[in-house]
Amino acid sequence: MKENNETKKLYIFYFDQVEGPKLFFSRHDFIPFDSVILDMLLGYGGGEKPFPIAFEDFQTLNYKFYIPSKLARSGFEEFMITFLVDEPSTENFKSLKLKSQIIIEFAHELKNLKEFPKILFEKRKYRKDLEELGYSKFKYTLLEMYDKYFDLLTLPFAGKPRDETVFKLKMNLKPEILIYVVHAYLFRKKIFIPINKEFYYLLHELNNLIDYIFQKSFTGDILIKSKSQYKKNRRLYEEYIIMYEKDIVNETRKLINSDQLKYETELIRTYYNNNDNNSSVLDLKEKLEGIYILTRHLFSYFERIDNKKPLSPRILIKHLEESLLVKKIRKQYLYFLTDIIRAYFDLNIIWKWDELGDRIDDLWKK
Repeated sequence: MKENNETKKLYIFYFDQVEGPKLFFSRHDFIPFDSVILDMLLGYGGGEKPFPIAFEDFQTLNYKFYIPSKLARSGFEEFMITFLVDEPSTENFKSLKLKSQIIIEFAHELKNLKEFPKILFEKRKYRKDLEELGYSKFKYTLLEMYDKYFDLLTLPFAGKPRDETVFKLKMNLKPEILIYVVHAYLFRKKIFIPINKEFYYLLHELNNLIDYIFQKSFTGDILIKSKSQYKKNRRLYEEYIIMYEKDIVNETRKLINSDQLKYETELIRTYYNNNDNNSSVLDLKEKLEGIYILTRHLFSYFERIDNKKPLSPRILIKHLEESLLVKKIRKQYLYFLTDIIRAYFDLNIIWKWDELGDRIDDLWKK
């Protein structure tokens, strides 16, 4: 296996109206790319949203963004950050998706470099590499920023937390936090949790725990950071639901009482009640993988059939029991799984009684 610094590369590109896509800066070679690939990446999608793309020999996470410039004819300069991994695998591709917020924050910091438009103008005019231009302060800041985000992007999946770490998190973290985190992952809710100052020391270990238990199952879009990080870059998190610890505890307890978090609560209650910290975290991870396998299997089944037609719960339960050799699945658990599929895979599922209910509603309206 290659060393980490050989398999992962980070690039900053810009678009030249005459010559097309060009490299602005990187500490790595330019071998994997050609003008065709760069044109394709820069032309992909719309809006400032991260997008992962897998090629035959490498995988990329890309983020296209714009910097206002009085020196540009269009009034802005077009840039793209590309993080590349040249060991293609399902796990690596999933890891790329999980790093989307990191690449957004990198772009945000680049936009705040006031000299950026002027330096790009000179680079384009004199056809010089960044190292050949002046502006030593800019170069120092850019290199420092580049190295910081490269380190964040190359962090591997977290390893299994140590027993003492699990114990410390159980002692200091309210169960409702993890219940809501699990719920947010299963149902694709974009949540930002600002942590109180007294829990800053737990931040890294909590994020590692969440990373570990979801490694082989659901990809979430949940951020847990300090309050100061949120206040400093509030605009970056406009698409997120901001949930302070007090809000999460109140919301979760309200939903538990209404039975809406029944299965998430069971998972976390078992995790907290198991005094063997090593087995408790492994058990939680495996149960989340089990839910993912069932939902992914059902989703594939829906794709093969005409899912626009009303479906019978009994037929789906029979399909799961026979194809995956699982023990009897209760209807309520099936509804939990299909609710996840609706939210996570964005697939509409119509039960037979839903159609009947619609017909009754139509009759009442006449």
